[in-house]
Amino acid sequence: MKESLLLLAIAASVAVSLNLLVLKLFKQKSVYRSEHSLVGIVCLMLVFSTFIFGEGPKEASLIGTFLFCIIPCYLGTVFPDLDIKYLGIGAHRNIFFHSGILFFALLFLAKKLDIFFFTVFIAGFGIGVGSHLLWDLFDRANIRGISSRGWSRFWLGSNGLLCMLLAWMPLLVLIEGPASR
Repeated sequence: MKESLLLLAIAASVAVSLNLLVLKLFKQKSVYRSEHSLVGIVCLMLVFSTFIFGEGPKEASLIGTFLFCIIPCYLGTVFPDLDIKYLGIGAHRNIFFHSGILFFALLFLAKKLDIFFFTVFIAGFGIGVGSHLLWDLFDRANIRGISSRGWSRFWLGSNGLLCMLLAWMPLLVLIEGPASR
């Protein structure tokens, strides 16, 4: 039990430190932005924790792939809020920006191109988008174009979970090897 709590405390410290580093790198000061990026990094850590118990390559490749995913994950946490910048605050929670549509298209392209670094980049991006959408479940605003609170929650939750799952799958194959397909 003590080892688990210690590991959890270390992981939390790493997540907060990485979040502060990424926020500083992108000159972000918003509390709202820091929440989304921290949730993204925690989700990224949770996804990578699923690989610890597998039979594939360990420490070095796992840590390297995780570190490579941090920036695309952060960019994924930012993407849903770009509707504010490009469409104005009145269009925030736009159905396109608050969905996995861009990630799904990029993932399809990554599967076709079959380039390791591009696939890892897109997977990190998908984890970021998914974490943002899942975190938005706790906000009370609806998705533009979906008037019902229940259907807005369904939209965010299903898109967020699908992004997380579809981002995890190529990482599983890349890290654990083809036998995991």
